[in-house]
Amino acid sequence: MIEMHNAIPESPYAGLWAAVALSHGSNEHVRASVILKSVVQRIEKQREIDPERHRMTLASANNNLAVCLIKSKRGDSAAAKLVEAIESCPQVPAVVRSNAHLLNEATSGLSPVVFSPNGRTKLLRALATANSPGSGTEMQGLHYSLDFDLPESFNGAQKISGIDSPRSDLMLLAQGTGFVVAPGLVLTSRQVVETTNYNGPKLLTIVTNPSASTWRSELVESVKIHGVKRYATSATIASYNSGSTAYFTNYVYIPLASGHSDAELAALVVPNLNVSPLEIAKSSPVSGSDLQIVGYGRGKDAITSGLQVERGVVVGNSTTSVSSLSPLTSSFGNSRVMQTTARVMGGNRGAPITDKDNNVVGIAFDTPAGGTNAAGWFFGASELRRWFYKNVQTASILDPDPQKSPAERDAALRSATIPVFCWGLRGPSSQQVFSRLTDSSRLNGSVYIRDGWCVACDGTGFFDCPNKLCNKGAVAGRASRQLGTTVDGTPIRGSTVTREVCPTCRGRGIEPCPHCKGGRL
Repeated sequence: MIEMHNAIPESPYAGLWAAVALSHGSNEHVRASVILKSVVQRIEKQREIDPERHRMTLASANNNLAVCLIKSKRGDSAAAKLVEAIESCPQVPAVVRSNAHLLNEATSGLSPVVFSPNGRTKLLRALATANSPGSGTEMQGLHYSLDFDLPESFNGAQKISGIDSPRSDLMLLAQGTGFVVAPGLVLTSRQVVETTNYNGPKLLTIVTNPSASTWRSELVESVKIHGVKRYATSATIASYNSGSTAYFTNYVYIPLASGHSDAELAALVVPNLNVSPLEIAKSSPVSGSDLQIVGYGRGKDAITSGLQVERGVVVGNSTTSVSSLSPLTSSFGNSRVMQTTARVMGGNRGAPITDKDNNVVGIAFDTPAGGTNAAGWFFGASELRRWFYKNVQTASILDPDPQKSPAERDAALRSATIPVFCWGLRGPSSQQVFSRLTDSSRLNGSVYIRDGWCVACDGTGFFDCPNKLCNKGAVAGRASRQLGTTVDGTPIRGSTVTREVCPTCRGRGIEPCPHCKGGRL
């Protein structure tokens, strides 16, 4: 990579990767800083001609340079580079925001990294005034980013076909459908995101604009579920035997309340989601009325196959126990569960249900286990609204616009109906790379890599002996000894400097770092 960096003086990419490999792999952060400064200079030279060129790559280079400077305990310089990274993007990348907050916290109080109040103020001001898409991906520790801007002429699909795993060590556990019901909030079926046959950590992703030639995968930051049982044990962070750390979707469980929709619906929080919410009807459909389930199928070609429509009629509704709906509770409480002859078939769980004029009148959530003519269970618009206003306090549902035509509602439906994927680990993971697509006006890709070296001891695993009198494990002492005798033979005694074992480090000259093990966090 370094040879490529030197051979192609106009390109910033090889140097960006080489610097991360040096600092992350062998803790050569000083050498990495030199390369990253060269990368920044190359990008800035090209941006003199095109100010929009390499915008995300510049933010990544400055972010990585800040990480190296933090490891060198140069807080002011690191803060300045993070400010430059913040100011180079229309929205603050999650990794830059995380590193900035970590630098601020790490330099508060006793810390090996110190920077001036002026540097801290500039950093916090830049964070406060920048455009932020939301709370972002929760991250622990310093992270490098390897962002790259794709050319504007790039017209190919970001993913050629099928469903690509966000990480090579993840397997697809379940898939379904969701739809945007409020800014940054996707409503879907609980069964899509819980996958009760898998109890390990999970990662949730959605795909936006799947009908276009180029589409984007977004991470689900958190999911709120009113669970009958705590099937999923996912956490934001999960550590494995190898000592590496992986990041997963954070599940927030709330005790089951009255009304069965609380147990069957899930809200996915996606801060970077830039999709307009759907309008929701004010009342549920009546028995015998026509409806259609607009969702995705199952399998590798679910996205490329596009939205599938299942048509049927409303069979009826129930507020009493329905034993075939296992493994759910035996009573729906106050929830008004409805039945339809349209099929709920796995891939379209969580899909919106519309009437003949494309008004959203409900949400599909499950398939009866048998013993009924109905092919699917759903909640009508009235129950959907009840669930939303009970559980979401920060947004509102859009009422139907009577001026919109069925064609306009269909276009909105196709834009806001999105595939939902639930991923889990194939086995214990040693991989530290976490990939995602970031949000910006230009197409780009990104990889985040966590730095596991201890900043306090600079990766050595040891501190110099804290005893200021210690010199390589020894301290000076005084001993009385005979220096000579007088004329009459009387001994002349005095004290001399002696070299004694340091009582603090017991002669070693160093002490184990209390923050790490062998230099690694």
